[in-house]
This record gives sequence, C-alpha cells and structure tokens, in this order.
Amino acid sequence: MKLAYHLEIRGLLPRVAREELRRRFGDVQVRSDGDCTVVSGLTADQAALRAALTLLWDLGVEVRLVQATTPADRQERGLQP
Repeated sequence: MKLAYHLEIRGLLPRVAREELRRRFGDVQVRSDGDCTVVSGLTADQAALRAALTLLWDLGVEVRLVQATTPADRQERGLQP
C-alpha cells in the first residue's frame, strides 16, 4: 500500500538529494527555512520509503520526523491526493 509521507529534516537538504528524490518519486515538494527542511508529497510503499531514508542517511542528513498519511487523510484535510 502506498502512503504519502511528510519528512522533516534538520538544516538544508543537499541539492543532490532533492534531485534524486524528484527523480525517484516525481513531484516532491521541498521547502526550507534554513533550520528545517520539509519534504512533502513523497508517495511510496515501505520499500521505497526505506530507499528514500537510506539515501538521506547516506548523505548525513538528520531526519527528525517521518509522518504518513493515507489518501483518505489527505482528502479529509482538503489536500491533493
């Protein structure tokens, strides 16, 4: 089952990681305020999520939060599926 994931990362996400996430997962949104980077719209099954997290960990990125939402959760909140 695929879920949509919201990731929070400490600091800036390296350009190579942003490019690779978009290459693997399509339209992934990345927002940063300098202290924290938020990746949203990452839709994946568990194996793909593990690959994304491994990519980030291999680059030395500190993942602070991984939050999953189902399509029903997203519709209820008025978000895009």
